[in-house]
Amino acid sequence: MPAPNIYTARYIVSGGVEMKLITGILSLIILLSIPLSTNAIALVNRDVILEAQEYGTKHKQLALTDFLQPWLAYEEQASVINAKTERAYLYTPFLLLANDARDKARNNQSVQLADSEKILADYAGCLVFSLTINGNSENFSNGMRVFIKQDKKIIRPYHSLINAPAKTSWPSGEPQFINYSYFYFREQEINLDNPIILTVTTKDKQEHRFYFNLPNFK
Repeated sequence: MPAPNIYTARYIVSGGVEMKLITGILSLIILLSIPLSTNAIALVNRDVILEAQEYGTKHKQLALTDFLQPWLAYEEQASVINAKTERAYLYTPFLLLANDARDKARNNQSVQLADSEKILADYAGCLVFSLTINGNSENFSNGMRVFIKQDKKIIRPYHSLINAPAKTSWPSGEPQFINYSYFYFREQEINLDNPIILTVTTKDKQEHRFYFNLPNFK
């Protein structure tokens, strides 16, 4: 599979490290329709496409971290919320369209209906998560295991893109490595009306948990 198209926003955190927030993801076509709801991941029709485009262009001046905030989950056990906090993003169809519109608007490009329709075709049937976790060894993410817990059901990704950890420049005592990865799940295996917990275990035997109340995500 081809690597995803990646757009990054850089921001300085304590210790001077630049953290990359990755918002692009790779395309895969698995057709599926999702029940329409005003407060949940919804069937994307023409009205929703236009709404997402409007959202993206209206909020084009927001920093990317602020723009993505509604689709963010921090690690459940995080004691402090800052730029170092482990996090995951859920890329819903609405967010994909809105982010594309934002990017085009920031580059003075027109936002076309055909572009949004192509994005929907590329990502149809997927729930895609980007994940940022920290560790203290350069191979801490080797053998990473990722799955979704929903009620008593365990759901595993059908595709993963796990990058090599990057060295940070945080002070001694802070995590020295950071990993950015992507995980792709089939919507048909998930009940979009119920919460999920995205769970990650790594070679250092650490468990990282991210709670997503799916009905709250557009």
